[in-house]
Amino acid sequence: MNNSSTYSTPMICDQNTNLHPFFESCLAKAKNQNATLYSSITFETNYSDPLAILEQIHEPNQSVCYFEKQSEEFSIACGDPIVDAKFNGSDRFKHAKGWSQKLLSNTLVAGDHKVEGSGPTLFLNATFEKTSNDSKHPALQVFLPHWQVIRKGGTHFIIINSVITPFTNAHELNTNIRETLEKFNSLHDHRPRYKNPERIHLGKPVEENIYERAVAKALRLISQGKISKIVLARKLVYQTQDQLPYFSIAHSLRNKFPDCYTFCMSTPDKGMFIGATPEILTRISGNSLETEAVAGTAARGPSAGKDAHLGKTLLGRNKEVREHRLVIDSILRRLKSCGISECKEGRSRLLRLANLQHVRTPLQATLAEGVHPFDAISALHPTPAMGGSPREEALPLVHELEGFSRGWYSGIAGWFDSRGRGEFMVPIRCGKIMPNSLTLFAGAGIVEGSTPANEKAETDLKLEAMLEVITGKSSLLNE
Repeated sequence: MNNSSTYSTPMICDQNTNLHPFFESCLAKAKNQNATLYSSITFETNYSDPLAILEQIHEPNQSVCYFEKQSEEFSIACGDPIVDAKFNGSDRFKHAKGWSQKLLSNTLVAGDHKVEGSGPTLFLNATFEKTSNDSKHPALQVFLPHWQVIRKGGTHFIIINSVITPFTNAHELNTNIRETLEKFNSLHDHRPRYKNPERIHLGKPVEENIYERAVAKALRLISQGKISKIVLARKLVYQTQDQLPYFSIAHSLRNKFPDCYTFCMSTPDKGMFIGATPEILTRISGNSLETEAVAGTAARGPSAGKDAHLGKTLLGRNKEVREHRLVIDSILRRLKSCGISECKEGRSRLLRLANLQHVRTPLQATLAEGVHPFDAISALHPTPAMGGSPREEALPLVHELEGFSRGWYSGIAGWFDSRGRGEFMVPIRCGKIMPNSLTLFAGAGIVEGSTPANEKAETDLKLEAMLEVITGKSSLLNE
């Protein structure tokens, strides 16, 4: 997929590149078509850390996204949408596909955008639920940012996108681009804008439901044969005395969980959604699609021997094997539903994190001609690792048993560029930071053989990961 228009400029753009001819060409096309177009310029720059840049320039009323997988030396951040769209309902991904294709076809590109995530790139957030009554927190939001910054291995890029109308002044636009580029290049040596509180105090958590009671109800439905699996989440709200330092928390998360995707996402007046998720929905590059099944959880051991014992038990325990197989089979069926039938299943192995270990099975497929990233994520979301199986029976029961809306928790977050490359992850192991509160989420898969006490203990372990990073304490506060 390559829907963007291309203007011939030097292979590498930097602060010395003469971009005035490019803008004159953009303006001529906008006038000729009497339409609004967009420009996207990729500048190669020296070392930059997207999280550090975000820490310097973020304002509370701005929408931002940040994703990083430290073990793969990839991070990307963006902000200040210049155009966005919001979608609700069961066809949200279908409508977003049409909107994004039209937008990218109206985008003129300059600079080298060989690296994934460079060039015009669309960012998205989707809720777990199909619909949302909150206009600032829609079921699906897709946007083209004014700026994005990327670190990929030893290469670093700044991408600046702009609106081009028949009335745009090419000289003013060129000046604005230069000033924006200089602003980003001057940020590297600055200190954080906000001082972190010396100690973080959290009040007693308020929980939305009685989790063990919900699990017991789910087990009765499973024993009656109505469903084979359902994922139930907990939602805990803590009151805080001060604004929590979300970018410092993100920095700690990426260092503690380098094999996870650390993320920050915000919309105006809606706080910061932040976490480190082990769950990828899919990664797409060219005609290749990668996804994975992650299901089953055990603690880490205090010694190598104990750790290995816990991991081996996890791989062979009937309850975990059953839960994992349900996820794999469902993913294969859903990929087939959108025309992806050639899928290679890898060997199951342990995904070992700082505090937990999971069973992980990689899956790789070849994309059929014409399959868009939105087609794939529409088929995959939500997986049984987040919702349940069979999907049609399990999903309506999730909200009934949980008693709250999940929002972005267990939804979709990610990006895709004009060449069809993209990564989409599932926001779990996360929390929402507001000026005076912290909301944490964690869930567990319920299948035959589950027990309410064990599932609550599993969610405790998942919640403690965020709490330890935030407070320095490794147990649930006031529980």
